[in-house]
Amino acid sequence: QSFQADAAREAGIFHHLITLPTYHTAALSTDNLAKEYFGEQGMLGYVAGVQRKEIRQGIACVKHQNMAGSDMGDDHKEYFAGEAALKAAGEDNTMNQFG
Repeated sequence: QSFQADAAREAGIFHHLITLPTYHTAALSTDNLAKEYFGEQGMLGYVAGVQRKEIRQGIACVKHQNMAGSDMGDDHKEYFAGEAALKAAGEDNTMNQFG
């Protein structure tokens, strides 16, 4: 239980959570999601098991379009193509659903 604090103190470094725990967390969560998403739950496996939890915990990646710069890309497309621009944003996109 005190491994991180003990190792950091003994080695005189700050211990980052970037290796073993995050690797296994990613593998476990991906496996669990895949079982639900491609199983009986379908998309609800993602919504209930991931998306709702992100929203309730205030995890920023729920607005991934904004984090990826979709709004800037849309502005660029609209500048050159006007109304014909095929944009990622819009009133009904997922980013705006979680205002």
